[in-house]
Amino acid sequence: LFIIMYTIIKGGGSLSWNFIIQFPSQAGKAGGILPAIVGTLYLMFGTLIFALPIGVLAGIYLTEYAKNNWLTRLINLAIINLSGVPSIVFGLFGLSMFALFFNFGLSLLSASLTLACQALAMVITTSREAILAVPKEYREGSLAIGATRWQTVRHIVLPQAFPGIITGAVL
Repeated sequence: LFIIMYTIIKGGGSLSWNFIIQFPSQAGKAGGILPAIVGTLYLMFGTLIFALPIGVLAGIYLTEYAKNNWLTRLINLAIINLSGVPSIVFGLFGLSMFALFFNFGLSLLSASLTLACQALAMVITTSREAILAVPKEYREGSLAIGATRWQTVRHIVLPQAFPGIITGAVL
């Protein structure tokens, strides 16, 4: 709290509308931060595009379709281990895999894919927990009236789990 208040008090006077909407000048010593803000928004949007569908589909598969066998346990172990990997390792992985191996270079695409790999464990875990929080009676009722398993997941389970999935996406 002290650090935040100190930063606001000391740095608040330097913040202006021109600082936010101008481009940097004099090799970054003067001007504004607009490209950094736009680049960050593009990066977060790109990460969301890659991580959210894969993470939610993986969560659906692991909770609704996968049987409890050695492969599922191996996937669960990989997800748990993925969440404990330091960010510098993800950065080196992204550099070697996306920038060099796939020849994307130092681009927004390789950065988005790298961050998506890092965010994937969180999205999968929160999606699974949100889907598991939907009462099984909802599934049983839907299946009892003749809905297929996918119809049950799509029309009953996912709308109920949507707030938890969005929470995972925000995190």
